[in-house]
Amino acid sequence: MQKANSSEELKLLDEYIHALIRRFYLCPSLDKDGKELSGSELFACSILGRGGRCTMTELAKECGLALSSMTGAVDRLVNKECVKRTQEDEEDRRKVYVELDQKGERIYQELLEAEMGMIITMMDSLKSAEQDALLRVLGKAVASLGN
Repeated sequence: MQKANSSEELKLLDEYIHALIRRFYLCPSLDKDGKELSGSELFACSILGRGGRCTMTELAKECGLALSSMTGAVDRLVNKECVKRTQEDEEDRRKVYVELDQKGERIYQELLEAEMGMIITMMDSLKSAEQDALLRVLGKAVASLGN
């Protein structure tokens, strides 16, 4: 980035990234069960839907939340019958797994369909060469961040 434009370009990139996050995870176009969930609850369902069962610690890390905040979100999801907690080790009861239940799976599918619809709409607005360039640039950007 050129120094003269870098501040403006960074500000614009920040706006675009936040607009995408808001649209995809904080206020996606959902019609059914997903409407009752908060942004953090939807994001947790998305993480669980993509990766499957995981520990509370792993889920908190993926969501970028403190374990105490994640516990509150999972408590709400359990009360809404979207996820279930399980313990597999009676000797270490601190290790709690979380996974989607049937309602959570439906919400994940609804969220996935909404995401795919938005992606298709965005990609359809671009020419083929622009689509290729976007995918290449996003791939490089993600790779530069590591895991």
